[in-house]
Amino acid sequence: MIGSGGFGNVFLGTHRFDGKKVAIKRIRKIDNDRYLNIPGNPKPLVTEVALMMMMMRQEPISPFVIQLYEWFEDPRGFTLVMEYPEPYENLLDLITRFHHLSEATAWVIMRQAVLAVQHCIHRGVFHNDIHAQNFLLKKAPLQLKLIDFGCGQLFSSDGYDSKIYIGVQDYCPPEVLTEPRFHAVPANVWSLGVLLYQMVNGCSPFQNRTEITQAKVTFKNPKLSKGE
Repeated sequence: MIGSGGFGNVFLGTHRFDGKKVAIKRIRKIDNDRYLNIPGNPKPLVTEVALMMMMMRQEPISPFVIQLYEWFEDPRGFTLVMEYPEPYENLLDLITRFHHLSEATAWVIMRQAVLAVQHCIHRGVFHNDIHAQNFLLKKAPLQLKLIDFGCGQLFSSDGYDSKIYIGVQDYCPPEVLTEPRFHAVPANVWSLGVLLYQMVNGCSPFQNRTEITQAKVTFKNPKLSKGE
């Protein structure tokens, strides 16, 4: 086992034909599992599978988004066989280990994060849970991988009901707390801004709902360069 959470467990596996390592994610079935209808499939698919299939339907495949190789369903749950970027480190663990990242390193990571999120939108996918724990870093050379589409939605230009926002609160855009609806692209921009702040300061910019709605940011790292 290499990871666990409310969703289930992730295991390290090896492809028997080529020896390549893979990540095997086991998701337990629950009564309120979300399913989505996607083009080309005769029946709805559980959200994470549906959205990852949307990401893989046509070329080019983004190098900054984790790939789904295969998936299976049984009476108790779902099994996803995915790319395993080796060696890798969770982005939050990296930030915690170094307290904060250099601006040069943060620039490289941020560029790739933006490209990953932009690719999702181009494929009709709103990830809806952008935060440091949902990025893996493959080392030498440094390459980002966006993971965990379980909170996602199909992209809609009409937006989404703020009452059903299920992303991490630290990265929650203020309109979710103040308006009846929120939209994918502005929510992505906000979450990426929070991610950048966390990388270069080593902490979240907001500690509660009030601070999010006020959107007042204080930079904690005195060594940050000054904007021109």
